Amino acid sequence: MRMQDTVKGMAGSRAKVSLPFRGNSLLDALNFGFSYIESEDHLVHYVAANPVVMKRIIAEIPDATIDPTSESIGQLWTARLLVMPRLTDRKLIFSNNTFSAVLDIDLNPNQE
Repeated sequence: MRMQDTVKGMAGSRAKVSLPFRGNSLLDALNFGFSYIESEDHLVHYVAANPVVMKRIIAEIPDATIDPTSESIGQLWTARLLVMPRLTDRKLIFSNNTFSAVLDIDLNPNQE
C-alpha cells in the first residue's frame, strides 16, 4: 500500500478516537499514544504528524530512525512514520489495521 493511501485511510477512518494530552515533552505524548493503542491489545503500525512535528520526533527521540521508502519516512518502535501536512502542530495520529487515535497535544500546559 502506498503512503498516500495509508494516510487517506487513517484520515477518513470512522474507527478513531480523539484523546487530549497535556504534558511537557514530545516523548511523553508519544509514549501516551503508544500506550493507549497497546492497552487495546494492538500494536501501533503508523504514527502520523505534520512536517514540523515529524522533524521534532526525528530530532528529539533517539529511537526514531530515518529510512525513507514509498511507505514512510522512517520508523519509531513498532510504527512507520508518516508525514501528513494537513495536520496541525497539535495533532498526532496513532494507527493500526483496526482503528486510529488522534492525540490532541498541548506540550506547554503552563503557558497560555
